[in-house]
Amino acid sequence: MTSPLRFQIKQKSTETAGARCGTFALSQSTPAGTDQQHVKRSIETPGCLMYSQRGAVPHLTPDNLRQQDFGGVNVSLEQILQTDQPGSFSKWPTTSPIPQFKDYKFTLSEYLRLQDLIVFCDLRDFSYAAETFRHPTPGTKKLASNTDYHAVLSTPKGIRHLTLEDYLKTVRHYRPDIVVALADTIAESTNPNEKRVRKGVERSIKWLDQILLERVGQDGTIPDRRLEEEKKRRRERKEKKRSAAAVAKAAAGEEQEKEQEKVQEKEEEIHIEPIPTEPWTEVGLFAPVGGAHLEESRIWSAQETAKKEGVDGFVIDTLSLSVLEKETRLKHVQTSLDHLPSEKPKLVYGIHAPEDVLEAVTMGIDLFDTSYPFQLTEDGKASLYYYGPRPAGQDKSNSQTLRSINLWDDEHGDKFVPILNGCGCYACKDNKHTRAYINHLLKTHEMLATVLLMGHNMFQYSQFFALVRESIQDGTLQEKTTAFRTTFGKEPVRTLEKHPNQIIVEFALQKRNQRLEGAEEAVVGAIGMGGPSLGASLGASLGAASGSSSSSNAAAVEDVEMEDGTKSKKRHETEADGENGGAKDEVVEKKVKKAADSSSPQ
Repeated sequence: MTSPLRFQIKQKSTETAGARCGTFALSQSTPAGTDQQHVKRSIETPGCLMYSQRGAVPHLTPDNLRQQDFGGVNVSLEQILQTDQPGSFSKWPTTSPIPQFKDYKFTLSEYLRLQDLIVFCDLRDFSYAAETFRHPTPGTKKLASNTDYHAVLSTPKGIRHLTLEDYLKTVRHYRPDIVVALADTIAESTNPNEKRVRKGVERSIKWLDQILLERVGQDGTIPDRRLEEEKKRRRERKEKKRSAAAVAKAAAGEEQEKEQEKVQEKEEEIHIEPIPTEPWTEVGLFAPVGGAHLEESRIWSAQETAKKEGVDGFVIDTLSLSVLEKETRLKHVQTSLDHLPSEKPKLVYGIHAPEDVLEAVTMGIDLFDTSYPFQLTEDGKASLYYYGPRPAGQDKSNSQTLRSINLWDDEHGDKFVPILNGCGCYACKDNKHTRAYINHLLKTHEMLATVLLMGHNMFQYSQFFALVRESIQDGTLQEKTTAFRTTFGKEPVRTLEKHPNQIIVEFALQKRNQRLEGAEEAVVGAIGMGGPSLGASLGASLGAASGSSSSSNAAAVEDVEMEDGTKSKKRHETEADGENGGAKDEVVEKKVKKAADSSSPQ
């Protein structure tokens, strides 16, 4: 079968055994006259897929998304699967609504309006495969273990079980450009035992075999259906034998029992008719390579997966290694790579920081994701790092030892300079947006703050990869990597503590929302009363919602005015703002004090 993907290795590093430059693209067949918006980009490797949440790259508007120098988007199936799917796809269009594509099937790319980008669809969101990154949905319950019949997903609507049949049905309707085979991933376990690890590898290889058959139009579910039929017949025989045992012994003794056993042996012959299936050979297929922390299991998984024809690339498991030290994780990744064919692309999750990416590149990893700039943006940080010589236009006021700055810090409130001099991103170019302006946007909770920060951090990450590819081509990878580590050191360990200013803003928003919700409930209650007294009831309810302690405050103000005069009265009105959102609210005061007493800002 001809692969729908093209991976061309342009040049291998002369310094390391694994590093190489290449191009990753789709073999496209588009109608004549197709505009550029519907032609898939290619990805230069080493490179990145853009991290997304529910099919959208966080914080980026569609026009800013197109300005990014990345050719693909990583989409998590557990985040985009609709409530009625995969049970029903009745609302999913069958053909493309675009006139020149009317003879083509409607795809996930069109649904997400990502026709010009390679859509890479994986089962889960693996951006939290490193200990320094938050789970995108904090508080998510621990998932149950996968079984031989289904994988467990954590969707926005709760925990769901995805069977192989459901997976295949979803792929046939979504038609992503690339899909990762269903796998039994061991999630965030400190020390899974050998039996569990081997079972996970065995289950993943079995599912991969079935998916490869289905991809070319053959029935891959025959083994499962035969097993189910065997279990069903075994239960029926057991029930019949139990009910007829006493009668059989009394009537015919041992001879009749032997006859029954012969009949049972004949019944064991099970014939399963294959079900015609629709092939989906235009969809690329990446195979997961697991094995957790056990070297033998990782070797076995890599060797067995490498034997499969029809696999276009590999995804190296790191989720099961998330609790291990960074050096140990990279060692296990190398173990898997040693037993995979070099001519096919490899993707890895959980390796984000620039110095870790450099290490993985020297090992032979081709694709990563953009979780790193996303998490910097979530923390209010802006990238300052660079690879190789200091870029032209950057002055020495930008510290050579700082890889990022936190724009929540008060010190940036009066700095009317770009985030990074010489940066070509939308935020920095022509000094359009200054550090002081973004600091103000963060503190006023304006969404433009994260739009600008995400655009900047993504631009710097893309520049970093471009310079890494250049260093592989000119033979300076080792030299520049050593210089980078000397200049910037190691990525600081990321904690879950928020910046004190961020805590203050978020609590202020929380109190405001509580007041608005209270007012809304009061209005709904007043309207529900109806009748002639609706107006009076509505006014009373709104008054109660906006200031439930207004009467007690007024009395207190009067007392203070009689004793202390006008100045004391004004001061008291400011401090006694009541339970519904006063600036000195006891809960907020404790949180702010705790934030102020905490360690220095991130």
